[in-house]
Amino acid sequence: MSETNFARAFMSAMDRKPIRLNSDYISDPKKYPAQSPYILPKPTHPFPRRERPDVAATPKTVSVNLKPMKSSQGSLSLPSQLLDTTVLDLKTQYASKHGLDVYKIKMLLNKKPCPDLKTLKDLLPSPPPASVDLTLMIMGGFSSPAPSSPAPASPAIELPDPTAGAASVPASSDPAPLSERAEGQAETLPHTEETAADMLSNDAFWGDLKSFLIQRLRDESEGERLAGIFRQAAAK
Repeated sequence: MSETNFARAFMSAMDRKPIRLNSDYISDPKKYPAQSPYILPKPTHPFPRRERPDVAATPKTVSVNLKPMKSSQGSLSLPSQLLDTTVLDLKTQYASKHGLDVYKIKMLLNKKPCPDLKTLKDLLPSPPPASVDLTLMIMGGFSSPAPSSPAPASPAIELPDPTAGAASVPASSDPAPLSERAEGQAETLPHTEETAADMLSNDAFWGDLKSFLIQRLRDESEGERLAGIFRQAAAK
């Protein structure tokens, strides 16, 4: 049965009722029966009220004892710590006292880890006790700070001799481009009377050109193709 059919059936059933009241019907107060109003009896006991703790008696500082899980590791007592002190502040004080990394310290209260952003007010009950013991778990072991030792002297830096000749420098360490290096090597070679035509007809020249193009382009096929184009152009 759909909702429309159900509503129609319900309205038809209501129409069969003998008494029907309009939506704006108001009963006549004169027709009410005469009777006295009902009043609740007074309670025999006063209504209980919650007692608020005395704000002035609540301690605002707590004495914190930081005790590592191992007895060989040093403990630390921090008196008069405010209730707004966070766990990270306590860990920082312990780490600076014993020379540790603050991120390697885990703090526990009743064997439960304490987040860094929690305060003593969040961790302790209300009203807080005068003293509380917190357990520390140090990750990676405990090591006391080593005595300060003088820093080792830096080794002497050997500067290159500016008067040294360029010939003594190996070709692999020469930062100059290949064109400048080839020009310098050409100046050191003995001068010959070979003409440009003789050089272009020499296969060694074209082999050197092809090797140069392959090295600069880093593509063997492209270097061979360009060397062939240059040789054909020179032959015309």
